[in-house]
Amino acid sequence: HPLSESNPELERALVKLSDQILGAYLIITSATGSVPAFEPVLYATQVVAGANYYVKMMVLPGGNSGGDSDYVLPKFIHVKIFDQSWTKTIELTGISVNMTFQDPFEYDMPAPPSPQ
Repeated sequence: HPLSESNPELERALVKLSDQILGAYLIITSATGSVPAFEPVLYATQVVAGANYYVKMMVLPGGNSGGDSDYVLPKFIHVKIFDQSWTKTIELTGISVNMTFQDPFEYDMPAPPSPQ
């Protein structure tokens, strides 16, 4: 689904997990320098004992790179979020980096690394 469709549960989950998503991204990519931001662009839902959300997020470089920089194709990450509202459980259960806009969601994406 394009994220032009409002989904309050997904928006709440993304806000709650934003620091964890950033931390996992930084560990996996060994990124240094400016801290990126992530903009959700697409999502899919899988009904389980709760819901799995698969979210495609554009990686927005941190800082100001100036207007004259060479155009670079945007990078994306995919995140998998488990949401079980009746137990108030919201967990980041998967993350894939270095994705393109065309890459399909992986239903068995790698688990996020443990915080260091």
